[in-house]
Amino acid sequence: MRALLPCLALLCLSLPAHSQDAATLRQLADRVAIEEVMQKYVWSVDSLDADGYVSVFTEDAEIDSNGTLIRGHAAIRKVVTDMQARQAANRAEGKPVGALYHVISNERVTFVGPAEAIYQSYWQTLRKGDTNRYAAGGFGRSEDRLVKRDGKWLIRHRKLTVFTD
Repeated sequence: MRALLPCLALLCLSLPAHSQDAATLRQLADRVAIEEVMQKYVWSVDSLDADGYVSVFTEDAEIDSNGTLIRGHAAIRKVVTDMQARQAANRAEGKPVGALYHVISNERVTFVGPAEAIYQSYWQTLRKGDTNRYAAGGFGRSEDRLVKRDGKWLIRHRKLTVFTD
């Protein structure tokens, strides 16, 4: 997908601005960029990359997880640093680390405007348990509102609906 984005961008630049084909190609390039942002989000949280995780959010971003609100980069970074601390404590106690691995499905991108989009998906987490077997940690759906700032798509608001306790 990464190789596709520069090709789409080049095609967009080579077509007249008023062309319907140019608008379609721009939207395809935006869709690819949004999918990249959301993939970076998942890979960053699963690999406990706090910098990568924060980098996909606007400075004033908000995460709503079943009514629990997390606002701004410092609080969003803490999501990952808290997971790092829990895993380190588990490791020190000889317990399973408790790493999560996300599975994302049924992705949908809807453009609200040229610089605003909604990304929806279902998610599931897997975690290795005490018996070294993987089990579902949770599942639900997400709705992300993204904005394009300085040519870059970022998550402005993330709403998680968790179906499990």
